[in-house]
Amino acid sequence: MKSLIFGYGQTGKSFEKYLKNKNIVFDIYDDDTNKLPEAYQGKAINPSFDSLKNYKDIYISPGIKLQNYLSEDEITNLNLKSDLDIFFLEHNSFKVGITGTNGKSTLVHFLEQALNHSSSAIALGNIGNPVLENLNHQKKYSVIEASSYQLEKMESNFFDLAIITNIEHDHIQFHETFKRYKEAKLKICRDQIKTIFCDDHDYETIAKKIAKDLEPNSNYDDLKLSPLPHRLEEFAGRFIDDSKSTNSSSLKHAISKLEFSGVLIVCGDPDKECLNEIIIKGPKKVYIFGNHREDLLKIMNHENIKDFATLDEVFKDLKDLNDFSKILFSPGNPSGKDFQNFSERGQYFKNKVLEYFGE
Repeated sequence: MKSLIFGYGQTGKSFEKYLKNKNIVFDIYDDDTNKLPEAYQGKAINPSFDSLKNYKDIYISPGIKLQNYLSEDEITNLNLKSDLDIFFLEHNSFKVGITGTNGKSTLVHFLEQALNHSSSAIALGNIGNPVLENLNHQKKYSVIEASSYQLEKMESNFFDLAIITNIEHDHIQFHETFKRYKEAKLKICRDQIKTIFCDDHDYETIAKKIAKDLEPNSNYDDLKLSPLPHRLEEFAGRFIDDSKSTNSSSLKHAISKLEFSGVLIVCGDPDKECLNEIIIKGPKKVYIFGNHREDLLKIMNHENIKDFATLDEVFKDLKDLNDFSKILFSPGNPSGKDFQNFSERGQYFKNKVLEYFGE
Protein backbone atom coordinates (compact mmCIF):
# COMPACT_ATOMS: atom_id res chain seq x y z
CA MET A 1 0.00 0.00 0.00
CA LYS A 2 1.45 3.34 -1.07
CA SER A 3 2.13 6.36 1.06
CA LEU A 4 1.74 10.00 0.00
CA ILE A 5 3.84 13.13 0.40
CA PHE A 6 1.42 16.05 0.65
CA GLY A 7 3.24 19.25 -0.31
CA TYR A 8 6.55 19.38 -2.16
CA GLY A 9 8.49 22.22 -0.58
CA GLN A 10 11.68 21.87 1.44
CA THR A 11 10.10 19.49 3.96
CA GLY A 12 8.37 17.53 1.18
CA LYS A 13 11.74 16.97 -0.47
CA SER A 14 13.18 15.77 2.84
CA PHE A 15 10.25 13.33 3.09
CA GLU A 16 11.15 12.09 -0.39
CA LYS A 17 14.75 11.31 0.61
CA TYR A 18 13.59 9.68 3.84
CA LEU A 19 11.06 7.39 2.12
CA LYS A 20 13.52 6.38 -0.59
CA ASN A 21 16.04 5.39 2.09
CA LYS A 22 13.32 3.32 3.76
CA ASN A 23 12.31 1.72 0.44
CA ILE A 24 8.75 2.95 0.94
CA VAL A 25 6.69 3.38 -2.23
CA PHE A 26 4.98 6.77 -2.43
CA ASP A 27 3.18 9.34 -4.53
CA ILE A 28 3.62 13.11 -4.28
CA TYR A 29 0.89 15.74 -4.35
CA ASP A 30 1.25 19.49 -4.62
CA ASP A 31 -1.20 22.11 -5.86
CA ASP A 32 1.57 23.45 -8.07
CA THR A 33 2.25 20.49 -10.33
CA ASN A 34 5.21 22.30 -11.88
CA LYS A 35 7.09 21.77 -8.61
CA LEU A 36 6.85 18.00 -8.84
CA PRO A 37 9.65 15.73 -10.07
CA GLU A 38 9.11 14.71 -13.68
CA ALA A 39 8.15 11.14 -12.72
CA TYR A 40 5.16 12.43 -10.73
CA GLN A 41 3.87 15.20 -13.00
CA GLY A 42 1.55 12.95 -15.01
CA LYS A 43 -0.22 11.47 -11.99
CA ALA A 44 -3.61 12.98 -11.28
CA ILE A 45 -4.17 12.83 -7.52
CA ASN A 46 -7.40 14.21 -6.12
CA PRO A 47 -6.85 15.64 -2.62
CA SER A 48 -10.28 14.43 -1.46
CA PHE A 49 -10.93 12.11 1.46
CA ASP A 50 -12.05 9.29 -0.83
CA SER A 51 -8.67 9.44 -2.56
CA LEU A 52 -6.45 10.14 0.45
CA LYS A 53 -7.92 7.36 2.61
CA ASN A 54 -6.37 4.81 0.23
CA TYR A 55 -2.85 5.78 1.29
CA LYS A 56 -1.17 3.94 4.15
CA ASP A 57 0.52 7.07 5.54
CA ILE A 58 0.35 10.71 4.52
CA TYR A 59 3.54 12.69 5.11
CA ILE A 60 2.23 16.19 5.56
CA SER A 61 4.36 19.29 4.91
CA PRO A 62 4.09 22.10 7.50
CA GLY A 63 2.70 24.75 5.15
CA ILE A 64 -0.25 22.63 3.99
CA LYS A 65 -3.62 23.72 5.37
CA LEU A 66 -5.61 20.48 5.27
CA GLN A 67 -8.82 22.32 6.21
CA ASN A 68 -8.81 23.70 2.65
CA TYR A 69 -9.36 20.17 1.37
CA LEU A 70 -11.04 18.17 4.13
CA SER A 71 -13.40 18.42 7.09
CA GLU A 72 -12.05 18.06 10.63
CA ASP A 73 -13.60 14.59 10.91
CA GLU A 74 -11.96 13.50 7.67
CA ILE A 75 -8.57 14.81 8.84
CA THR A 76 -8.78 12.78 12.07
CA ASN A 77 -9.42 9.62 10.04
CA LEU A 78 -6.20 9.86 8.06
CA ASN A 79 -2.83 8.52 9.22
CA LEU A 80 -0.80 11.73 9.11
CA LYS A 81 2.92 11.91 9.83
CA SER A 82 4.92 15.08 10.43
CA ASP A 83 8.66 15.59 10.18
CA LEU A 84 8.91 16.29 13.92
CA ASP A 85 7.08 13.09 14.88
CA ILE A 86 9.44 11.00 12.77
CA PHE A 87 12.50 12.72 14.22
CA PHE A 88 11.25 12.20 17.78
CA LEU A 89 10.92 8.45 17.16
CA GLU A 90 14.15 7.89 15.29
CA HIS A 91 16.74 10.12 16.97
CA ASN A 92 17.95 9.90 20.56
CA SER A 93 19.58 13.33 20.97
CA PHE A 94 18.49 15.80 23.65
CA LYS A 95 15.90 17.83 21.76
CA VAL A 96 15.53 21.55 22.50
CA GLY A 97 12.46 23.05 20.83
CA ILE A 98 12.39 26.80 20.25
CA THR A 99 9.39 28.70 18.94
CA GLY A 100 8.00 32.23 19.00
CA THR A 101 6.82 34.98 16.70
CA ASN A 102 10.21 36.71 16.67
CA GLY A 103 13.71 35.87 17.80
CA LYS A 104 13.51 32.09 17.49
CA SER A 105 16.11 31.85 14.69
CA THR A 106 18.46 34.14 16.59
CA LEU A 107 18.10 32.12 19.78
CA VAL A 108 18.60 28.83 17.92
CA HIS A 109 21.72 30.28 16.29
CA PHE A 110 23.16 31.49 19.61
CA LEU A 111 22.27 28.35 21.57
CA GLU A 112 23.86 26.08 18.97
CA GLN A 113 27.11 28.04 19.30
CA ALA A 114 27.02 28.05 23.10
CA LEU A 115 26.39 24.31 23.33
CA ASN A 116 29.13 23.59 20.81
CA HIS A 117 31.48 25.51 23.11
CA SER A 118 30.89 22.97 25.89
CA SER A 119 29.48 19.91 24.11
CA SER A 120 28.07 19.28 20.62
CA ALA A 121 24.92 20.62 18.98
CA ILE A 122 23.25 21.14 15.63
CA ALA A 123 20.60 23.68 14.58
CA LEU A 124 17.64 22.09 12.79
CA GLY A 125 14.11 22.71 11.63
CA ASN A 126 12.60 25.94 10.40
CA ILE A 127 16.01 27.66 10.47
CA GLY A 128 16.62 25.97 7.10
CA ASN A 129 18.12 22.58 7.99
CA PRO A 130 15.36 19.91 7.76
CA VAL A 131 15.23 17.48 10.68
CA LEU A 132 14.74 14.47 8.41
CA GLU A 133 17.98 15.17 6.57
CA ASN A 134 19.84 14.87 9.88
CA LEU A 135 18.57 11.58 11.29
CA ASN A 136 22.13 10.27 11.43
CA HIS A 137 23.79 13.20 13.17
CA GLN A 138 25.92 12.31 16.21
CA LYS A 139 25.59 15.55 18.20
CA LYS A 140 24.40 15.48 21.80
CA TYR A 141 21.86 18.28 21.29
CA SER A 142 19.35 18.97 18.53
CA VAL A 143 18.34 22.64 18.73
CA ILE A 144 15.13 22.74 16.71
CA GLU A 145 13.38 25.87 15.49
CA ALA A 146 9.70 24.92 15.36
CA SER A 147 7.19 27.03 13.43
CA SER A 148 3.50 27.23 14.27
CA TYR A 149 2.87 25.24 11.08
CA GLN A 150 5.10 22.41 12.30
CA LEU A 151 3.73 22.42 15.83
CA GLU A 152 0.15 22.37 14.63
CA LYS A 153 0.84 19.10 12.80
CA MET A 154 2.96 17.53 15.56
CA GLU A 155 1.04 14.59 17.00
CA SER A 156 3.05 14.02 20.19
CA ASN A 157 5.46 16.28 22.04
CA PHE A 158 8.82 14.67 22.78
CA PHE A 159 10.95 17.76 23.19
CA ASP A 160 13.21 17.52 26.23
CA LEU A 161 13.19 21.28 26.72
CA ALA A 162 10.83 23.89 25.27
CA ILE A 163 11.58 27.60 24.83
CA ILE A 164 9.14 30.32 23.75
CA THR A 165 10.59 33.70 22.79
CA ASN A 166 7.26 35.53 22.48
CA ILE A 167 3.81 35.17 20.92
CA GLU A 168 2.48 38.11 18.94
CA HIS A 169 0.07 38.66 16.06
CA ASP A 170 1.23 36.60 13.05
CA HIS A 171 0.17 33.96 10.48
CA ILE A 172 -3.49 34.87 10.85
CA GLN A 173 -4.24 34.08 7.21
CA PHE A 174 -3.19 30.46 7.86
CA HIS A 175 -4.50 29.93 11.41
CA GLU A 176 -7.54 32.23 10.91
CA THR A 177 -7.50 33.62 14.47
CA PHE A 178 -4.84 34.72 16.94
CA LYS A 179 -6.27 32.17 19.41
CA ARG A 180 -5.53 29.28 17.05
CA TYR A 181 -2.08 30.64 16.26
CA LYS A 182 -1.31 30.90 19.97
CA GLU A 183 -2.64 27.38 20.62
CA ALA A 184 -0.34 26.00 17.89
CA LYS A 185 2.67 27.73 19.47
CA LEU A 186 1.80 26.50 22.96
CA LYS A 187 1.74 22.87 21.81
CA ILE A 188 5.48 23.00 22.35
CA CYS A 189 5.07 23.16 26.14
CA ARG A 190 2.43 20.52 26.81
CA ASP A 191 2.91 17.12 28.45
CA GLN A 192 4.81 18.37 31.51
CA ILE A 193 7.88 19.40 29.51
CA LYS A 194 10.09 22.00 31.14
CA THR A 195 9.38 25.29 29.39
CA ILE A 196 11.30 28.57 29.40
CA PHE A 197 9.42 31.77 28.55
CA CYS A 198 11.85 34.51 27.50
CA ASP A 199 11.21 37.80 29.29
CA ASP A 200 13.39 40.01 27.07
CA HIS A 201 15.14 40.14 23.69
CA ASP A 202 18.72 39.64 24.90
CA TYR A 203 18.94 36.25 23.23
CA GLU A 204 22.71 35.99 23.53
CA THR A 205 22.49 36.16 27.34
CA ILE A 206 19.50 33.81 27.34
CA ALA A 207 21.37 31.28 25.18
CA LYS A 208 24.38 31.30 27.50
CA LYS A 209 22.15 30.82 30.56
CA ILE A 210 20.34 27.87 28.98
CA ALA A 211 23.66 26.32 27.92
CA LYS A 212 24.98 26.78 31.47
CA ASP A 213 21.91 25.00 32.85
CA LEU A 214 22.43 22.11 30.43
CA GLU A 215 26.23 21.96 30.74
CA PRO A 216 26.95 23.37 34.24
CA ASN A 217 30.66 22.54 34.20
CA SER A 218 31.42 25.00 31.42
CA ASN A 219 32.10 28.74 31.56
CA TYR A 220 30.44 31.06 29.04
CA ASP A 221 31.35 34.46 30.47
CA ASP A 222 33.94 35.34 27.82
CA LEU A 223 32.33 33.43 24.94
CA LYS A 224 31.69 35.60 21.88
CA LEU A 225 28.71 34.48 19.79
CA SER A 226 28.39 35.50 16.16
CA PRO A 227 25.10 37.15 15.13
CA LEU A 228 22.61 35.66 12.72
CA PRO A 229 23.11 36.89 9.14
CA HIS A 230 20.45 39.32 7.88
CA ARG A 231 19.23 40.12 11.40
CA LEU A 232 20.03 43.73 12.34
CA GLU A 233 23.34 43.28 10.52
CA GLU A 234 25.20 46.56 10.07
CA PHE A 235 27.54 46.91 7.10
CA ALA A 236 29.11 49.47 4.76
CA GLY A 237 28.96 52.19 7.36
CA ARG A 238 25.33 53.29 7.42
CA PHE A 239 23.33 50.33 6.16
CA ILE A 240 21.46 47.73 8.22
CA ASP A 241 20.32 44.43 6.72
CA ASP A 242 17.32 43.13 8.67
CA SER A 243 15.92 40.96 5.89
CA LYS A 244 15.07 38.27 8.47
CA SER A 245 12.19 40.55 9.54
CA THR A 246 9.08 38.75 8.24
CA ASN A 247 6.29 40.34 10.30
CA SER A 248 5.26 43.74 11.59
CA SER A 249 6.27 43.07 15.18
CA SER A 250 9.87 42.25 14.17
CA LEU A 251 9.92 45.43 12.06
CA LYS A 252 8.74 47.52 15.01
CA HIS A 253 11.25 45.76 17.29
CA ALA A 254 14.09 46.74 14.93
CA ILE A 255 13.00 50.39 14.88
CA SER A 256 12.66 50.44 18.68
CA LYS A 257 15.92 48.65 19.45
CA LEU A 258 17.92 50.88 17.10
CA GLU A 259 15.96 54.01 18.03
CA PHE A 260 15.93 54.39 14.28
CA SER A 261 15.24 57.78 12.72
CA GLY A 262 16.71 57.33 9.25
CA VAL A 263 15.29 55.83 6.04
CA LEU A 264 13.28 52.60 6.27
CA ILE A 265 12.89 50.27 3.28
CA VAL A 266 10.12 47.64 3.29
CA CYS A 267 8.77 45.05 0.86
CA GLY A 268 7.07 41.66 0.80
CA ASP A 269 3.61 40.13 1.03
CA PRO A 270 1.55 41.39 4.01
CA ASP A 271 -1.34 38.92 3.61
CA LYS A 272 -0.34 36.47 6.37
CA GLU A 273 -1.01 38.93 9.22
CA CYS A 274 -4.36 40.21 7.86
CA LEU A 275 -3.69 43.68 9.31
CA ASN A 276 -5.68 46.78 8.39
CA GLU A 277 -2.94 49.20 9.42
CA ILE A 278 0.74 49.27 10.34
CA ILE A 279 1.71 52.52 12.05
CA ILE A 280 5.38 53.40 11.60
CA LYS A 281 6.93 55.81 14.10
CA GLY A 282 10.60 56.82 14.18
CA PRO A 283 11.96 56.73 10.61
CA LYS A 284 11.89 60.05 8.76
CA LYS A 285 11.00 58.38 5.48
CA VAL A 286 9.62 55.02 4.31
CA TYR A 287 10.33 53.47 0.92
CA ILE A 288 8.18 50.60 -0.37
CA PHE A 289 9.22 48.51 -3.37
CA GLY A 290 8.34 45.26 -5.10
CA ASN A 291 5.38 43.31 -6.40
CA HIS A 292 3.32 43.84 -3.25
CA ARG A 293 3.78 47.61 -2.93
CA GLU A 294 0.11 48.41 -3.65
CA ASP A 295 -1.03 46.12 -0.83
CA LEU A 296 1.56 47.65 1.50
CA LEU A 297 0.53 51.18 0.59
CA LYS A 298 -3.01 50.40 1.79
CA ILE A 299 -1.89 49.50 5.31
CA MET A 300 1.37 51.40 5.95
CA ASN A 301 0.72 54.55 7.98
CA HIS A 302 3.52 57.14 7.83
CA GLU A 303 3.60 60.80 6.86
CA ASN A 304 6.39 60.39 4.27
CA ILE A 305 6.07 57.30 2.06
CA LYS A 306 7.41 56.72 -1.43
CA ASP A 307 6.90 53.59 -3.52
CA PHE A 308 8.82 52.19 -6.46
CA ALA A 309 8.77 49.02 -8.51
CA THR A 310 12.37 48.06 -7.76
CA LEU A 311 15.11 48.54 -5.19
CA ASP A 312 17.21 50.11 -7.96
CA GLU A 313 14.66 52.92 -8.22
CA VAL A 314 14.74 53.40 -4.44
CA PHE A 315 18.50 53.79 -4.40
CA LYS A 316 18.47 56.08 -7.46
CA ASP A 317 16.02 58.36 -5.67
CA LEU A 318 18.18 58.44 -2.53
CA LYS A 319 21.23 59.29 -4.62
CA ASP A 320 19.38 62.04 -6.47
CA LEU A 321 18.33 63.53 -3.11
CA ASN A 322 21.89 63.27 -1.74
CA ASP A 323 20.37 61.61 1.34
CA PHE A 324 23.16 60.21 3.50
CA SER A 325 20.95 59.04 6.39
CA LYS A 326 21.22 55.59 7.90
CA ILE A 327 19.22 53.06 5.92
CA LEU A 328 17.37 50.14 7.51
CA PHE A 329 16.13 47.32 5.28
CA SER A 330 13.54 45.62 7.49
CA PRO A 331 10.84 44.24 5.17
CA GLY A 332 8.38 43.28 7.91
CA ASN A 333 6.80 40.66 5.62
CA PRO A 334 7.54 37.32 3.95
CA SER A 335 9.22 37.56 0.55
CA GLY A 336 6.10 36.71 -1.46
CA LYS A 337 6.62 37.20 -5.18
CA ASP A 338 9.77 39.28 -4.76
CA PHE A 339 12.35 36.70 -3.58
CA GLN A 340 12.69 33.01 -2.78
CA ASN A 341 13.41 33.67 0.90
CA PHE A 342 14.78 36.22 3.37
CA SER A 343 18.38 35.11 2.77
CA GLU A 344 18.16 35.77 -0.96
CA ARG A 345 16.59 39.19 -0.47
CA GLY A 346 19.13 40.14 2.22
CA GLN A 347 22.02 39.30 -0.09
CA TYR A 348 20.28 41.15 -2.93
CA PHE A 349 20.02 44.23 -0.72
CA LYS A 350 23.71 44.04 0.18
CA ASN A 351 24.73 43.63 -3.45
CA LYS A 352 22.65 46.64 -4.49
CA VAL A 353 24.12 48.74 -1.68
CA LEU A 354 27.62 47.99 -2.94
CA GLU A 355 26.54 48.67 -6.53
CA TYR A 356 25.11 52.10 -5.75
CA PHE A 357 27.03 53.26 -2.70
CA GLY A 358 30.25 51.21 -2.68
CA GLU A 359 33.68 52.67 -3.13
